Parts: sequence; C-alpha cells; structure tokens
Amino acid sequence: MPDGTTTIKIFESDRDRLDSLRRYPGEPYRAVVRRLPEENEPPSPGALAGIRASLDEIRQGEFVTHEALKRDLEIE
Repeated sequence: MPDGTTTIKIFESDRDRLDSLRRYPGEPYRAVVRRLPEENEPPSPGALAGIRASLDEIRQGEFVTHEALKRDLEIE
C-alpha cells in the first residue's frame, strides 16, 4: 500500500451505502468519502435562491410535463 493509507473494516451494509453514493460505476471509495462532508453542508444562499425561483416557476405553471416533452420531440 502507498504511504499515508490505511485499511479499515466496515459492514457490508456500509459498503453498499457507499456503492449507492457513487456518481459513476467504479468511482473510488476515497472520492465518495471525501465528498460526504460537502454534501451534508447546507445549501449556499445562491443555491437557495435558485431553488425558490424554480419553485415559483412551477407554482405559476411555467413547466413542461414529461409527456408533453416526449410528444413535442416525437418520442414514443
């Protein structure tokens, strides 16, 4: 093993949880674990403003349904 690494034992259920958090198949566990703290931080003020704006658009009916989009794109 390279210097500065360690091995730990985890339950299979914890490993399965880490697998479910991977962004792509085969993403190293190291990347998943390093990303965990930032995903648990509260959203930034800018992100919250964007979420509020999106919710306002939905409330005002400014959206396209999945079915309408498929129809418009002549899918299925």
